[in-house]
Amino acid sequence: MKDGADIARWRSTVLRLLSACACLAVVHQSATGQVSIESRGYLKNLAIGTSSVLSGESQFLDITRFRWQQMLDVGSNLHAEVWLDTEMLAGNFLESEEYTISRLTERRTWLDLDWRVASGSRFTLDQRLFRAFATYYAGKAQITVGRQRIAWGTGFAWNPTDLFNPFNPAAIELDEKSGIDAVHLSLATGDFSHLEAGYAPASDPAASSAAARLVSHKGEYDFSVMGGYFRDDWVVGGDFAGYVGDAGLKGEAALTFPQDGKAYVRLTVTVDRSFRGDYYAFVEYYLNGQGTTDKNKYDFRQLLTGSVFNVARDYAAVSVSKAVTPLFAASVYALVNIDDQSALIGPSMTYSLRENMELGGAVYLFAGKGDTEFGQQKNAYFGYLQFYF
Repeated sequence: MKDGADIARWRSTVLRLLSACACLAVVHQSATGQVSIESRGYLKNLAIGTSSVLSGESQFLDITRFRWQQMLDVGSNLHAEVWLDTEMLAGNFLESEEYTISRLTERRTWLDLDWRVASGSRFTLDQRLFRAFATYYAGKAQITVGRQRIAWGTGFAWNPTDLFNPFNPAAIELDEKSGIDAVHLSLATGDFSHLEAGYAPASDPAASSAAARLVSHKGEYDFSVMGGYFRDDWVVGGDFAGYVGDAGLKGEAALTFPQDGKAYVRLTVTVDRSFRGDYYAFVEYYLNGQGTTDKNKYDFRQLLTGSVFNVARDYAAVSVSKAVTPLFAASVYALVNIDDQSALIGPSMTYSLRENMELGGAVYLFAGKGDTEFGQQKNAYFGYLQFYF
């Protein structure tokens, strides 16, 4: 995170990137005439109310985010995107110990593309490049360079093989998945198969990640195998997705060989199905070989810092959603720690006020004893208004 002195330099960097793309477009337009530029994005206000796990005090956080997405296509060979976020946080949560601890979390991206515009005791105003990448297509191959999302795996709540961009299944904004600074290459090897490889550098070379994945198809199933080095660990794994009758069946597994400690397995098995009456549901089991069945060995500080997302071994995720009307939808999302019998239960609803405006609200209810993973959490209440353009 940069502050005042570096804002001008990083704005200059962004402007140079956009100018370079524009110059490339002009040059290519003179030769082919095939250039398109598209702008879109959203304005969102999200209000969150909860209590501190550490102090018990009431906490409030208001997030206002303006995301501007600029997309450039030059012929059929080049596609580039820049997503610029301007985000203001306000509330007493910014004075909490939880916020201080979260700021200590190691940055996963190689480049620091965040900068602070202004701040006070109870507010911050920041800008960041959420995505900034270019993809070049050449026959059966394509290469993407920049801040992007490399999404691997088939699980819904958990993805053991999605190690370039791991995400928290208990996050409030489940659709907000951060990217990573990387080079990603994909090569089609058949009608339904391809080989891909990714490399994500880090300031410390030992913390870099490099992996390859082969995706193919057999009968009614898609499957893949992968392997690589992620930060400090070697990992091999794979996934599959297909159907059994009217239900979808998915599986995913990864075997990790850490630098210090024994190898462990993480795997998911998922079943999902649509039902009459516009119902949709999925059930997912997650085996976290890195976790423990003894709640006395939980390290809750790891959860606060985000170094791990779950501390136990056995979990289940369940979700049921329904389109009540064309404008109104409701759902229930739950994460269950099978080992200590605690759970997160999250009912939510959304309503389309207009074609490009949505109102939503949800609650995260935590159940379980006070010394369990979810039982020690405090209920959270949140609502949002989002305008798309």
